[in-house]
Order: sequence, then structure tokens, then C-alpha cells
Amino acid sequence: MSAGDRVVVPFQIACGSCFMCDQDLQTQCETTQVRDQGMGAALFGYTKLYGQVPGGQAEYLRVPQAHYGPIKVPHGPPDDRFVYLSDVLPTAWQSVEYAAIPKGGTVAVLGLGPIGDMACRVALHRGHRVIGVDLVPERLERARLRGVETLEYSTEVADHIRNLTEGRGPDSVIDAVGMEAHGSPAAKFAQQAAGFLPDAVQGAFMQKAGVDRLAALLLAVDTVRRGGTISLIGVYGGMADPLPMLTIFDKQIQLRMGQANVRRWSDAILPLLTDADPLGVDSFATHRLALSDGPAAYDMFQAKRDGAVKVLLNP
Repeated sequence: MSAGDRVVVPFQIACGSCFMCDQDLQTQCETTQVRDQGMGAALFGYTKLYGQVPGGQAEYLRVPQAHYGPIKVPHGPPDDRFVYLSDVLPTAWQSVEYAAIPKGGTVAVLGLGPIGDMACRVALHRGHRVIGVDLVPERLERARLRGVETLEYSTEVADHIRNLTEGRGPDSVIDAVGMEAHGSPAAKFAQQAAGFLPDAVQGAFMQKAGVDRLAALLLAVDTVRRGGTISLIGVYGGMADPLPMLTIFDKQIQLRMGQANVRRWSDAILPLLTDADPLGVDSFATHRLALSDGPAAYDMFQAKRDGAVKVLLNP
């Protein structure tokens, strides 16, 4: 790197030279691991579970391990062409990699927010059949226009997916929902209640309490075909809820998951950020707002108002 370079900064902080970074597991970096919390590499803009490093939604940013983290990108194209290299693109890319979709296979993507939407685009680009599931009509229509077969979430959605896949279920399922509180009253209440607790208690409460919204994961287990793969890219935060281990074992399901290792995938993604724009990054954002509008933007996204899928904040 040199002065004047145009760069994108990944959301995780890694050194690039430890054992874990040598394994291309940058989110497990041994230099920045948050050992006092028993967690992996430090992340920008997270709680003390991941180091409490001030995040990137600011006019200026201090970048630890800057000799390795930033990704150099060419001058000229608009910011929208590269901004998603920090998180959305590599996270979606990893979810598809981990899904191990066979050639000509089918993947169901649960949740069509920014990560699920982009995962659909990556899978389509690779020639796979994609079935997308969500509750929000605008998100379903947005994915459908890209070539995704869309289904509105309901209690019968697993049966609908099986009907589309010769009764077996898809080869792979990507859970891009995680513990998102929207639509889960118990999880939403627990997350709101945690906000009233002292800082010293709050982290432990959210980590240990059984507030996980397991509906998407349970749907993935129910839906994926026997011998298939589930890729978890939506974040799960608690530890109290049991998994249906008998079903997972009986169906010989493979589970892969974890925070995205951005630098592992960036070289493969960069060639797709061309004028042809096969992943549609130039038009991916639904809203562009000033940094000062950040709180309102988060509220809009959480409430799923105005077709919000991805908001870019301009400092």
C-alpha cells in the first residue's frame, strides 16, 4: 500500500501472518482474537464480544493491522462498485462456497436481506437453481427479477420447496436470517430488555439467554435433502436452544458456518466488479443517506419500510 491508494477495509481485523491467517481463516486471527471473551478476531463496530473497536460508519477511521487488511481497488469506477467488498460480497460468497452446491444443483436461500439477496446473485452467476424465501413482498420481487424462484414464508413453505425439488428438498440451504428479531416476539423482547441492563450484564445475557430465533435453522434442517449441506451465514448469538441432532444425524446433513473471511475471497470477487457488473452491485443499494441519518436508516431497515434492503451512508 502507498499514499493515494484506493482501498476497501474488511469488517474483521486480521494480521495476515499468524497460523489462522495462513489457513485463510482471517476471522480466527490469533493476533487480534478477543481472548478475554473467548471469541475470534476483532471486528469493527461490534460489542466487546469482538473487541469493541469503533466501526466504519464514521468520517474518519483508525485501521489496526492496516498493513494487511485493506484491499486495494482501482481508481475510476464509483464507490458502489467496491464498497460491498468490505462485508456483503465476501459474506454472501462464503455462504455459497460453504453450501457446496453440486453442479446443476439447487439451493434454497432463507432470508432475502442484503446477504441473502447477494448470495442468490452469486449462486445464479454460478449456474445454480435458486429458491428464495422471505416475508417481505418487496424483497421477494427484487429477487424474482434477478431470476430467483421466490416463495413467501409460511408454515407450509418446506412442503412447497419439496414440491419444487421432486420431493427430496434442495441440495443445499443457506440460512441468511440468523437471530434477526423481526418476526420473533420473544427474541425481540429479549434484545430490547438487554438494552436496559448494565453493560457488565448485557453481553452475558445476550450470549447465554435462549433468545435465538431458531425458526430459520429448523426450517433449513427440515427442508434440505438427505445428504445435503446447510450453510449458516446469519449470526446466532445464544447458546441455550437445543438443535435437532437426531434429525441432523439421520439425514446426514453437513453444517458449515462462520463469519466471512474477507481476504480469502476478495481476489476471486474482484474480477466480477467490472463494467459488465454480473452481480448488479451498481444498483444493489436501495437507499443512500447522509451519515447523520444513520439512526433513522437503522430503524427503517429493522421495520422493513420503504423497500429497504441495503442502505449506504455517505459521510
